[in-house]
Amino acid sequence: MALFLVSTALLFLAISALLGVPAKAGLIASVTVLWILSFGHLAGWLSVWTGGIFNRSLFFASALLVGLAALFIVRSRRDFGGLTRVLNVVSVTLVLLNVASAGQTIARRPHIGHGDAVPVTRRADVRPNIYYIVLDAYTRADILREVFDFDNSPFLSALEARGFAVASRSYANYNLTHQSLASSLNFALLDDMAKDVGAVSSDREPLYAMIRDNRTMAFLRNQGYRLVTVSSSIEPTDFRSVDRYFGFALSDSEFRSVLLSTTPWPLFFGSGRSAESYDAHRRRILNAFSALEESAFEKGPFFMFVHIMAPHPPFVFGPDGEAVEPDYLFSMVDADRLHGGSQRAVTDYIGRYRDQLAFLNSRILETIDSILSRSPAPPIIVLQGDHGSRAYTDFDRPEASYFRENLAILNAFYLPGTGRDIVYPTISPVNTFRLIFDRYFGAGLGLLPDASSWTTWRRPYKFIAFDETTYGGTVESAKAARRSEPPVVQMR
Repeated sequence: MALFLVSTALLFLAISALLGVPAKAGLIASVTVLWILSFGHLAGWLSVWTGGIFNRSLFFASALLVGLAALFIVRSRRDFGGLTRVLNVVSVTLVLLNVASAGQTIARRPHIGHGDAVPVTRRADVRPNIYYIVLDAYTRADILREVFDFDNSPFLSALEARGFAVASRSYANYNLTHQSLASSLNFALLDDMAKDVGAVSSDREPLYAMIRDNRTMAFLRNQGYRLVTVSSSIEPTDFRSVDRYFGFALSDSEFRSVLLSTTPWPLFFGSGRSAESYDAHRRRILNAFSALEESAFEKGPFFMFVHIMAPHPPFVFGPDGEAVEPDYLFSMVDADRLHGGSQRAVTDYIGRYRDQLAFLNSRILETIDSILSRSPAPPIIVLQGDHGSRAYTDFDRPEASYFRENLAILNAFYLPGTGRDIVYPTISPVNTFRLIFDRYFGAGLGLLPDASSWTTWRRPYKFIAFDETTYGGTVESAKAARRSEPPVVQMR
């Protein structure tokens, strides 16, 4: 913010010194800054309408329009003093409204308890290293066949041959990452929290707080475990205050990445030199796998949490791991925010998801083999999708979304000893650590219902219960709902 304010002030002073008319200088500076900070939004909006077609010509065309506007202001005989005063009032009003809104949200934010301490009935016989690997948007095998025409059985068979138990009918408890991880890391459903926060709230901070101060890490730290994490693509899962943090040269905050993507910066500095580039995102994913392979040499026992932003968009890998670069400004949006709901764009989404998944599968198996061969004792490994894929998802319209695709997930467990026998087909993420802690640490947690819910993006606490036995939605019904109402194109 300081950088933007100082830059704008310097631009204003320079133009003012050149023209000698402060009102005109203020107007030109305002138009210029508004253009710079709106460029990414405009580019994202146009990329949906044009099917992703985007190049630097948009920048130069819009720059020409800004230049013509500046020329008009300079040559006009008006001093624009009245317009400047009106815009000043509008600007101050907008700032005050945002400050008031933020203050109101903070004042009304409830304190969210994360649950009682975990009861332990006996001392753990062994303390294996634990890997919790979250593969963002990794959907289930039957959905891959139905929606993506992709046969994932060779990958699942390879996992089973290595000793994994695959929960073949697993659903996520929630359809958004922050909900899902807040639930799984605290082994709790979110109904009580949602009542405290309110169904109409869009404030995600309570979910972020549950992720940051989760019960899983607290319990394992008390059990003598070291905490190991890897640089994550999204802020709430980027745990840095741990015993070992694998950060990378191009690791950057989600906020800065999104902010710069609203400007033309990635268009000119996004290739290899910018943390906002697809190349940096690609390397972050590869570095996460490298960190997993190196982790076997860490001092144990340790709990390693890794959130990998794949096969979730952006689609930056081909089926053999070759680099793929989307033809729009850097973005991690998904569902209708990415493909706009048009069938042509959805078909493209399906193909690119399938390609990225093919590479991801091979890289996962390489990493698993490395971990198992290097580990001094058999570890616990959980491979889990936080939610399913979103080829047929409209974040604002439940009727235009295929809940089964959104919620069905990969869920696979490598459990030492006879632990494989306790994994059941419908286990959901909320019971992941209940199962592990009860089995290996003598915790008396028990299991919760494997319930699933869906929410819109704007109302993350207004849960729509999902039950596969009564759910009547299909891919065709989602398509029909989209055809009944023209899709609303969202700005990136």
